[in-house]
Amino acid sequence: MAPAGDAERSIGLGLNAGLPETSKYVSNQVITSKYTWLTFVPKNIWEQLHKFGNVYFLVISIIMYLGEKTPLFVGTIKAFSTLGLLMMMMSITAAMSLFDDLQRKKADAEINSTSAQVVSSKRDPIDRSKRWDQVAVGDIVIVRKDEEFPADVVPLYCSGEGGNCYVSTANLDGETNLKLKAA
Repeated sequence: MAPAGDAERSIGLGLNAGLPETSKYVSNQVITSKYTWLTFVPKNIWEQLHKFGNVYFLVISIIMYLGEKTPLFVGTIKAFSTLGLLMMMMSITAAMSLFDDLQRKKADAEINSTSAQVVSSKRDPIDRSKRWDQVAVGDIVIVRKDEEFPADVVPLYCSGEGGNCYVSTANLDGETNLKLKAA
């Protein structure tokens, strides 16, 4: 029962291609990467400046620069040495972040390109192959034994004893125990 003031929502099962009500849902594409090519530099600098050590050495470098260029105090060490070391360390960290993000994008592409068996219509139940990122809300997906699938699939029928199946959530929470799910 929907709370007062909320509209009731119904999701049709089966072939939903072309129906306007399914287009309002987000796609099923898995995106775990943090950056795009446009946001990498500003986002990475923002993340690195949240580390106390980086901010500390940046402030020290600014103070050392003021000591070189103003008569406030005598600076004995040049600011570029501290700032240069900070920039080198931040560049190495950025390169590692870029490498990790590229690995995430590669894993995302692999998951998104995995094929799923989808029932094509209610009248003529024929299995057809569809990429996981093209599976829409309301599609009936056939999952066979030991197949991996995204966490947002609801089991309607299971061939196990009493309609039960066991689900591994190790990719989500790291827990290796199988969880009992009933259809």
